[in-house]
Amino acid sequence: MGGRLAWPALVVGVLLSVAGLAVVVVLGPDSRFTTGPHEVDTDAAAVVTAPGVVSYRGLQVDVLVEVPVNKPVFVGLGNTVDVQDYVSRTQRLEVTSFRVPWTVRTREVEGGPALPGAPTALDWWIAESAGLGGASISASLPDESVSVAVLAVGASDLSGLTVTFAYGVRGGFGLGLGAVLVGAGLVWVGLLLRRDTALVPARVAAPGASGEVEEVEEVVYVFVDERGVEHEISEEEAERLQARLDLAEQAEAPDPAPSEAAGPGSAVERPVEPASGEQTPPARATPPADPPAPAPVQDVVYVFVDEDGVEHEVSADELDDYEVVDEEDER
Repeated sequence: MGGRLAWPALVVGVLLSVAGLAVVVVLGPDSRFTTGPHEVDTDAAAVVTAPGVVSYRGLQVDVLVEVPVNKPVFVGLGNTVDVQDYVSRTQRLEVTSFRVPWTVRTREVEGGPALPGAPTALDWWIAESAGLGGASISASLPDESVSVAVLAVGASDLSGLTVTFAYGVRGGFGLGLGAVLVGAGLVWVGLLLRRDTALVPARVAAPGASGEVEEVEEVVYVFVDERGVEHEISEEEAERLQARLDLAEQAEAPDPAPSEAAGPGSAVERPVEPASGEQTPPARATPPADPPAPAPVQDVVYVFVDEDGVEHEVSADELDDYEVVDEEDER
C-alpha cells in the first residue's frame, strides 16, 4: 500500500513545489509583479481597452503612464459601457487582447481628433489620476466589466507614451510559500514510503515443477529451556547444539545384547537337532527388516540465570565459562 502511494505523493509534491516557487519568484515579498515601461506607438488622443480585455476579478492592478515632460495626461478605470460611450467619436488606439506579463494586440479606430469633454470633469470613474508628464492609478478590479483609458488632456496627443503595469494577488506570496512547503512535505512523505517499501524483505520465489511460483519461507531455530522459555538461536548454534546432543545420546546408549550383535532387524535361526541317521540342515538367515525411522531431535538452547533470576541466552561456545546444571540435579 505504501509503495503505491509513494509515486503519487512525489509527483504531486514536485508539481506543487514548482508552482509555489514560481508564484513566489514572480510576485515577490510584496505579492506584486511589475512589467514595463512599455512604449505605445500612437499619436491619437485616447488609448482604451476593449470590452472583456480586463477580466481578472479581484486582481490588484497598478497602471503608470508617462509622456514627455510638461505634457498633460489622464488615466482612469471605469465601467466599460461608460468608457466606450465617452470615446465613441474620438480617434483612438484600442487594445483588443492582453496577456500577462505584456502581450498586447491593438487596432486603430477612426474618429475625431479631440475628446468630447475634459475627462477630469466626469464622476463615474472608479479610479482616476491626471498630471503633467505622468499619472498613475491603483485599484482592485470589481466584478463588473471595466476598461482602462489613457487620455490626452486639452489639445495635446499621446505621442511618446509609455506604460508600466503591475498586478498582484492579495496574500499571493504567502500562498506560494505555503504551496512550496506543502509540496516539500509530500516529497518527503513519498521518499519515506519508498524507503520503507525497499526495507521490507521480499519473499524469494522460485518456479516449481509445474511452472507455478513457490514461496520460500525463512526458517527460525528456537530452543526451549527447562523453564519453558523459548530462545531464538542461529543456524550455526543449532547445528553445534544438535551435534552435542547426538554425542550425549550415543554415550548414554546401552551395549547391544549378544543376540543383537548380528545387527538391528536381523535374526539367525538355531539349527534343529536332527534325528539319528539324518543330516543336519544348514541354518537359514532371516532377511533384515527395514530400519526404523530416526526420531526427530529437538533443538537445544542454553540459558544462563544470574543472581537476580534474569535469564540470558548463551551460545554453545560460551558453555565452558558457565556451570551446567541439569534439571534432575536441581530436584
